[in-house]
Amino acid sequence: MALMKIGILGGTFNPIHIGHLIIAEEAYWRHGLSKVLFIPAGHPPHKDTQDLIEAHHRYEMIKLAIQGNDHFEASDIEITRKSKSYTVDTVESLLQRLGRNCELYLIIGIDTVQELPSWKDIKRLSTLCRLILVNRPDSPLDSLSQLIPILGEKKVLEMESLQMRIPPIGISSTEIRNRLKAGRQVKYMVPEAVEYYIRTHGLYIKQS
Repeated sequence: MALMKIGILGGTFNPIHIGHLIIAEEAYWRHGLSKVLFIPAGHPPHKDTQDLIEAHHRYEMIKLAIQGNDHFEASDIEITRKSKSYTVDTVESLLQRLGRNCELYLIIGIDTVQELPSWKDIKRLSTLCRLILVNRPDSPLDSLSQLIPILGEKKVLEMESLQMRIPPIGISSTEIRNRLKAGRQVKYMVPEAVEYYIRTHGLYIKQS
């Protein structure tokens, strides 16, 4: 049986936008992944949850955004967990479900590097999966050196070899929420089906 290479793209997805989809598609093709799992966080420990909408809405928007793409899949593994969503717990659960014939690739942004030392059991996490670092063309990798005492030189070199440099996308979930609150359009920033869902359910829009 062929080895399954599964990419993991986690986050609040508040809401999901085309930048997320571009990153996932690039990881799929560049690293020969079998599929990419989109995993919305239920209770993220490192995020401000003030503007975070209910998990079921974020999950439904992901499913709408990825429909028609056979190598994308949405997972509710974190939003059905009552406790905080720690990545190491999610990865361990996925490995138990998927079996030994599976290799996990965690897709993270360059801005996450500063947070990695504070992640729960980061050393163990780094042994359970491979880390794909999404880097912008103008972003240096000097910050990775701080991870050597934590993850070891071999793991950091692996991160450097797996990194993806992508053109700046310039779209964020924060900007989309702010535009919606201000009554501005978000066409082409999110998939059409996601925009329809947002407006149908009155999400992120300031109620009068």
